[in-house]
Formats: sequence, structure tokens, C-alpha cells
Amino acid sequence: MSDEVSNRLRILRDRNNWTVAGMAERTGIPKRTLDKYMLRQGASLPGLEALCALSRDLGVSLDWLVFGVTSASENIELIVDRAADHVVNLFAETLLRYNREGRADLISSERILNLSPEEWAADLGQRAAEKANAILAEGVAKEDLLRWRAARKERMTELLRDRFDELTEQQAPPMGKGNGN
Repeated sequence: MSDEVSNRLRILRDRNNWTVAGMAERTGIPKRTLDKYMLRQGASLPGLEALCALSRDLGVSLDWLVFGVTSASENIELIVDRAADHVVNLFAETLLRYNREGRADLISSERILNLSPEEWAADLGQRAAEKANAILAEGVAKEDLLRWRAARKERMTELLRDRFDELTEQQAPPMGKGNGN
């Protein structure tokens, strides 16, 4: 694991054109210690405090620094999925409410509720980011996110089944006199 952390620290250094001295200044970790963390072979493994400082001060997730892209990507995907679901539901509920209220200005020209698609994207993106930060602040576990995703999938299956039943009932000929029953 120490070689993997070492490799990721070197990637950060190279990608950002940093020097080890600059990284030391950013993190408060002595340059000699950082040099030991970044050796190509036999690197020292930073302790928890140092890992936290490196993550925070170099602007990367602790997951990525310790475990790499795969672990961080899966968690990020789950959080983004949940945050986006929340925001899209808010958007759809707003449109439905305005429609129920009979608002004639719901969609006009190239705008929805008098906002352009670009304005909606910026607003919804900001709201999704806020929701994602709230999810992270809750300290939600990956298992919780996976349970949420499974429950949502089950609910979507139920909704699609209900919708299919509605559509097939609308297509079925009426039962009664004259149809052989």
C-alpha cells in the first residue's frame, strides 16, 4: 500500500508541476518526510494525520489517496446518483405544481418557467452539489447508498409495472355484451 500512496503522491506532484518543497509548504509536512513518502521503492506509509493533511491540503479525497480511483469513483457515483435524483425530483415537482396551478407561462419560447436550459442546468447543478455535500456531511456509509439505490430500483420497477398495466388496460377491448363473453 505504501508504494501505491507513494505513486499517487508523485502523480499529484507531476500533474500539478509541484516541487516536493512546495508540497511540504502546502501540507506542513517536512520535505524530508515527504521525500520518504514518495520513494519509488520502500516508501514509508504516512500515518493517519499525515494522510489527512495530504488529502486536505493537496485537494484530493482520502479515498483516492489511499485506495485509488476505483474505490473513490464508486462512492462518488453513488453520491452523485442520490443527489441528482433529489434535484430532478424537485424540478419535476415544480413543473407539475405549476401545471396544476394552470400557469400558462410554464414553457414559452426557449424557456421553462422563464429560465433557459443553461440557467436550469446551473441551478440544478448547484443544488445537486449542495445535496452531495449534505450527504457527505451526514457521514453516509456506502452500504446505505447501495440500499437506497436498490430501493429506488425496486420503486422504479413498480412504477413501470403500474404504467404498463395502465397502458394495457387502455388498449384492451371493453368487456361486456357483444364480445363473446
